[in-house]
Amino acid sequence: MKRDMIVSLVLLVGIISLYLSLGSMDDPRAANFPKVIIIIMGVLSTLLLLQSLILKQPKSSQGAGFPFGRFLICFFMIIIYFIFMETLGFYLSAFLFFVLVTCILGSSDLTARTAVMRVIVGVVFTGILFLLFNVLLAVQTPKGVLM
Repeated sequence: MKRDMIVSLVLLVGIISLYLSLGSMDDPRAANFPKVIIIIMGVLSTLLLLQSLILKQPKSSQGAGFPFGRFLICFFMIIIYFIFMETLGFYLSAFLFFVLVTCILGSSDLTARTAVMRVIVGVVFTGILFLLFNVLLAVQTPKGVLM
């Protein structure tokens, strides 16, 4: 609990300093995307701080240890994602990456229903990425074979 509080406070200080540093940019339009990301980080850090203040955690809870196997699998999947992004395209590779990583990280409770839900969430997530990058920000993404 104390560790979460300290981490969230350090993050909030860093986020505030990052947000204030954006005022010195030459083109104010160039600061829009970083501002959005910084605001999202601020909201999430504030939620972590509130969670650490409100929720009481049992003192005898011991973690199972760091899952190095899953970490290495996800690390190599990120590398494969970057390799195939140019070939498959940004959106298809992001969709496949999202679905595979959520299935690997949640493999203990993977059923047919949860797999279908992860695919649906992956479609929604990819749609949000499309709206964010192509519609709102007009950023060119790797096209790949399908676009």
